[in-house]
Amino acid sequence: MSQNNEQSNKNTSKSKKRNIAVLIIMFLLLLCLFIVQCQLDKMKQDALREQERTELEIRQKHILDSLKLLEKMRADSLAALEAARIADSIRIADSLAALDTVDKTPKPVLNRDSIRHVRDSLAAIEKARQDSLKHIADSLAAIERARADSLEKKRIQDSIRAADQVPPNAEITPPAGRYYDPIKLKVKCDEIKCKTYLSVGDTLHPQEASKAIDYNKTGSVFFQAEDSVGNRSAWEEAKYDMASDNICGKNAYPVPVGSKTVCVDAYEYPNTADENPRDMVSHEQAVSLCEQAGKHLCTIDEWQAACRGKDKTRYSYGDSYKQNKCNTNTKAAKRSGRKEQCRSWWGMYDMNGNLWEWTASASKDHPNMFLVAGGAWNTNNGSQCTESKFSFYPQNQYPSVGFRCCK
Repeated sequence: MSQNNEQSNKNTSKSKKRNIAVLIIMFLLLLCLFIVQCQLDKMKQDALREQERTELEIRQKHILDSLKLLEKMRADSLAALEAARIADSIRIADSLAALDTVDKTPKPVLNRDSIRHVRDSLAAIEKARQDSLKHIADSLAAIERARADSLEKKRIQDSIRAADQVPPNAEITPPAGRYYDPIKLKVKCDEIKCKTYLSVGDTLHPQEASKAIDYNKTGSVFFQAEDSVGNRSAWEEAKYDMASDNICGKNAYPVPVGSKTVCVDAYEYPNTADENPRDMVSHEQAVSLCEQAGKHLCTIDEWQAACRGKDKTRYSYGDSYKQNKCNTNTKAAKRSGRKEQCRSWWGMYDMNGNLWEWTASASKDHPNMFLVAGGAWNTNNGSQCTESKFSFYPQNQYPSVGFRCCK
């Protein structure tokens, strides 16, 4: 028996040692993967910096070439002016010699017409010389103005570039999420004269995104923007899930809620894009209108699941509040879907802000009152997916309260 116990202890010890060795090997593999990932990120950053440096060198070379061309034109003009001056001097000397010859001829041959002709010729030569000098002077002045304008423009651009080092904000439309039909991707920028780019799958294949690009692929799309002075935003990632299993019909999409799937309307009632959402409706009316449509008023669990998406974020668009994403800082409700970025992963619009929405869930503390969710047009960051209130009497109608149906 003692020998068996010792053998068992030895086997257990060996098993523990093997487990520890496996854990150490797994840790070393993870450490290697982390180091490789860090090195890849560094290589990407170095490549971006090298690209920016090359573009700056090209712009500097272009400016230097322009200045050299202007200087050559100025030198050529000065040479032409000197050549014209010498030619004019030769012509004047020849004319004076001819005049001297005329003066030395016997008086009977010389007449007033001949003298007037010579004087007219000299006057014409002098006028042509003055016109040529003026033309050359005007050309030189124009060249000098162009050179000064080029230098001033460069100085202003350098000054603006030095003063403005804030990158623009980029925004991809439609936003990340699940879609059931092909979409057209476009990247927008919050500044004038801004260039936008997107890259499918990684950041190594950027293409201009100022015009819509057809897209129908599950995966990541990276996007960024560059302003007029060269400031670039960091690459941002948008994840898309292109599905074909919409079982909910028009303007409604499936949402997993616990162990079941619920069809949630894409828009606030009457569930139509670009329509004014229905407000001034009591809880009883909301329940009745959903039943007439063959649906039911969403419960708080169904509503929050649709709003928070697959990653369970605080807002339909992410975890941090962004004032411009949804209608949360204005003076009135907007038409459904007008705020294109205010879309949850599953496809529901305006769940943050616009109108508070009745739910079918009663308050635990006030059983005679029902919860409303999501905030309204003026609730700012108090419009989270988890934001709810119980202070509305179900029989009353309010200008800031609407509803959404589920099935």
